[in-house]
Amino acid sequence: MPVHSEHKPLRKQGRGQGLHISDFLTPIARLGDGEACVTPKCGGDTWWTGDRLLDQMINKAIPAFEAQFPGCKALFAFDNSRNHLNFADNALRVSEMNLEPGGTKMNIMNDTYVLDDKHADSGYVQSLVWPNGKPKGLKIVLMERGLWPISGQHFLTQCSIKSASSKSTKPNPRCLNGGPCCEPALLAVQLAFRNQKSQVEEAILNAGHDVIFYPAFHCELNCIEYFWGAAKRYTHENCEYDFESLNRLVPEALAGVSKELIWKYWAWTEWIMDAYRLGVIYASPQYDHLVSRRYASHRRIIRQLKPKCICYYNCL
Repeated sequence: MPVHSEHKPLRKQGRGQGLHISDFLTPIARLGDGEACVTPKCGGDTWWTGDRLLDQMINKAIPAFEAQFPGCKALFAFDNSRNHLNFADNALRVSEMNLEPGGTKMNIMNDTYVLDDKHADSGYVQSLVWPNGKPKGLKIVLMERGLWPISGQHFLTQCSIKSASSKSTKPNPRCLNGGPCCEPALLAVQLAFRNQKSQVEEAILNAGHDVIFYPAFHCELNCIEYFWGAAKRYTHENCEYDFESLNRLVPEALAGVSKELIWKYWAWTEWIMDAYRLGVIYASPQYDHLVSRRYASHRRIIRQLKPKCICYYNCL
């Protein structure tokens, strides 16, 4: 169909092809000067997953940190994303258990250790699977622990909340954080289930390093978000809107963010954290004074920050 010279042709709907960038920052530079970065092609059915992050963590990020900072212990900081909280198939997850034995959820979970002062060894190992390989289910597990709740003649069930998109109900996710309200909550608060780590957490801890997660919906605390902003701005200003130019520009955009700018991003997030620790409300006059006003005069800085051995992770 012909297009007038003053008009732009309509593009096909859909995301098309793209690059997914996954990288790590330290307060002074990119981790390993970019060696830990991966930029897989995305689009269609190919997207970033927890398994890809785990592979990057084990084969790139941890080796890059240990080579760049020999003898140091890293603190890896992640946003609250589902890919960052991906669990192994045999992980102790109440959300993956049926109420009764068998059912659609057939994950074979690890054995647990139950603390019990009445037991000769102050505890015992509990299997979550029958000898025939079928999962016991939530009810049997709680009964074996002596925790099956009875209120009159009725058993407590999963608390539900109304779905925003329809008139149906769905399980209340807060129950999985533990509590006495229902069966999943009773088991979720038990030590083995409460301490279950994600695959990324286990990989980092097994390598001798530490890991933390930022509070949900607080991307302003992660300095790499400002790094992404600078890289995207360069890409948008120079991109020719084809995949070849994107492949060429992305490495240039990432390498073009100076170490001095990365240091400023880290300092900025540190000031924000300090304001929150003092109980200051976001965007209030006091917040603006603590965060935005960095200089007391032309020659005197309000405060100086010393770098810490920490890796900030995020993906674009």
